[in-house]
Amino acid sequence: MKLVLKIIGAVFVVIVVAIAALVITFDPNDYKDTITAQVEKQTGRAFEIAGDIRLSVFPWIGVMVEDVSLANAAGFSEQPFARMSQLDVKVMLLPLLRKELQVDKVRLHGLFASLEVDKQGNNNWSDLAQQEQPAPQQPQATEVGEPSAPALAALAINGVELIDATVVWTDLQNDVHSQLSGFSLTTGAIRFNEPVDIELNTKVKHNEPSLDALISLTTRLTFNEAFTNLLLDALQLKVAANAPELLPEQLDLLLQSNINIDVDQELAALNDTRISALDTTLHANLNINELLTEPVVDGNMYTDDINARELMKRLGIELPPMAGKDSLTKVAYASTIKANASFVELNAIKVTLDDSDITGWFHVPDLAQPVVRYKLHVSPIDVDAYLPPQTDTAEAAPSDADVAVDSAAVPEEDVEIELPVELLRTLDMQGELTMETVTANQIPLNEILVKTQAKGGLLRVDPLQLKALDGSANGSVMVNAKTDTPSYSIGLKASNIRPGPVVDPMLVGIFGGQKVTLDGAANMLVNIDTKGSRVSELKQAAKGKLTFDMAKTLLEGVDFEHYVRNVVADYLAGRGLPVPAEWRGSFDPQTKTAFTRAHASATIANGDITNPDLILDSSRIKVKGQGVANIIRNDMDYNALIDIEPSRRQTTAEKLLDQPLAVRIHGPFEQLAYDVDESRLKKALGDLLEAEAKAKVQKEIDEEKAKLEQKVEEKEKELKQELEDKLKDRLKGLF
Repeated sequence: MKLVLKIIGAVFVVIVVAIAALVITFDPNDYKDTITAQVEKQTGRAFEIAGDIRLSVFPWIGVMVEDVSLANAAGFSEQPFARMSQLDVKVMLLPLLRKELQVDKVRLHGLFASLEVDKQGNNNWSDLAQQEQPAPQQPQATEVGEPSAPALAALAINGVELIDATVVWTDLQNDVHSQLSGFSLTTGAIRFNEPVDIELNTKVKHNEPSLDALISLTTRLTFNEAFTNLLLDALQLKVAANAPELLPEQLDLLLQSNINIDVDQELAALNDTRISALDTTLHANLNINELLTEPVVDGNMYTDDINARELMKRLGIELPPMAGKDSLTKVAYASTIKANASFVELNAIKVTLDDSDITGWFHVPDLAQPVVRYKLHVSPIDVDAYLPPQTDTAEAAPSDADVAVDSAAVPEEDVEIELPVELLRTLDMQGELTMETVTANQIPLNEILVKTQAKGGLLRVDPLQLKALDGSANGSVMVNAKTDTPSYSIGLKASNIRPGPVVDPMLVGIFGGQKVTLDGAANMLVNIDTKGSRVSELKQAAKGKLTFDMAKTLLEGVDFEHYVRNVVADYLAGRGLPVPAEWRGSFDPQTKTAFTRAHASATIANGDITNPDLILDSSRIKVKGQGVANIIRNDMDYNALIDIEPSRRQTTAEKLLDQPLAVRIHGPFEQLAYDVDESRLKKALGDLLEAEAKAKVQKEIDEEKAKLEQKVEEKEKELKQELEDKLKDRLKGLF
């Protein structure tokens, strides 16, 4: 036995001496020219090894190469396609005798790669892929049975160290420039079925959109034991076949021979994953299943709180002004995820938007179609905080001197509707969105329900339900993208809605900036159909009807009688018939008018909204109106008739006040003009003056007639008395 050990020892010494002699006498740098020639032959590009090639044999078999570069393709920039400062790979010698592959830390330092696309769309790497490749060997027939002993009993790598790499992307065709610099990737020791710590850091620069950020990633990767065995067997097959990759037949054979492997089980895990960039951090814990068929990722992910305002600023994206100073300063996301190349499932979603949360689930069961299913809920949200700050209407409104009014209003910019027609035609979507309370323009909208269905180019939002302004509304919206010109349908039915908060700002504009409020419950019905690809086309093609009805309605801030009195007084004064100043009265901004009915209907066609039957009815004031508003020119031409019952009808002014006053409202919406129909006033005044004149003449005639009648009566009395006296005298003579 001792003799055997001595022999083995002697052999070992001889081997060590032989290896030492090889290391001392062998210089790999002598083969630089041969290596360079082979690489240039295979790639068709200049190749250079400017540094040394160093070999190590014991206890590590390894090679270290320094300052290697591969030239760029013809027609591209002069900088090399790729270069590296140092590559160092070593394998432990003695474990190889036990069929164990133990690799020291793989080091790659100073890697540089330049990926380029010229203005014609040609790139500088496709010619490498087109170089002649050796034909893969056909797999040898192997009987399926007991698996053969693996070529490797174990595989271990002490880590990977990729330091100070730079990757440049230049696309001249699309004017895109990107760069990864200071790229580093380090891992801990790689032992399958044991956690492997991975750390990645790099700086990213991009021109459009502008981006300059540091990105870091840390994670812990684990492969399970069964998958380790499968990888070792795959490596054995690749070595045996001398092929760069496994053929489908070889992979099938491998899976059949590993009948103890369940491809549906968890094969790898990424735990404690952390990705940080631009002060934004994403955390994830992910499992990878079915790795050999169609990998499925499954796990959870979440972000730390994100200041979206600062993030957009660093990305060069300018956000519009917002009323809320703290809007978009606290944004976060969390969910579970299950996904592969065919589907995505996001469950337990929680999106934090400042003081509001969006929760629910979102599934895309078929990414190719696509097919979308979702159910989301939004907690109370104040939309006003994300809208531009409100400005003082009086300060914002231009003065008369600042506005030049033409005979026709200038139409707004004609905007194209960028509808994703092709997506809508393939989209299969069903979803439900519920919202507790949405506050918009200081109006709370409650219990919102939005159900959406889309299939074959037809998108429907039905129902669209909400409660607001002490009432409820139920509507639907349809978009038809089946035809070349998309069409739209909108339907809305509102019951017992108090429209004051919505209508009041419009009334303020109509009545010249004075505060006007409307109180009462309204019922509305709207049905509109239209089609087109631009805003102008939608307005021109719009057809439909709408009705508006209110019962008891209180209008405050509109002093109809004061307005009519002043119109009458000004008209009379212009005709030399002044009225006392006290008759005009003074404007009462708190005047309240209680209408027993308010009604209006309209038809929409050819860009016109035609209203034939405005009715505002109260005990003393009645308003009727009819006219047209054009939504293409943004102007209107409307006629209103104001009928006031005066308390007295004695003077000419009071009688004229009793006549219905016709007012024409016309011009662009931004600067409406009000004209009184003086022809009606003229006729009414003429009739009144004629009637008064006739009455005066008749009075004078009656007075003269009365005087004459009195004189006749007095004369008759005198004559009668004279006759009586004469008769008495004659009778006296007889007797």
